[in-house]
Amino acid sequence: MADDEIERLLREVAATNGPGASAAGASGAAPSRRAAPPAVRGGGSAGGRLAFAGVAAVSMGVAGWGVGLLLPFVGAGSAGIGAALGAFVTAIVAGPPRWFSS
Repeated sequence: MADDEIERLLREVAATNGPGASAAGASGAAPSRRAAPPAVRGGGSAGGRLAFAGVAAVSMGVAGWGVGLLLPFVGAGSAGIGAALGAFVTAIVAGPPRWFSS
């Protein structure tokens, strides 16, 4: 294959898979560019971050407690508290995912 043919194929694939593919693919025009994502991820309010951290802590605390019931030599309470604390700290630091605030 020649380099020109490869470039043409890459343009066709980009036009087919890109945003606005139906209009760009039919006319042969280059696909429109989407706006660049913000530099800071999870830039929502502090209340949203805290709510997500609370939900994560409760759900992982219940899951940790359940796992603690099944494992020998591990207390269910300490497993639940450890899981809840770990999930809370992780959620506060990482922030909510994009789908949580959409």
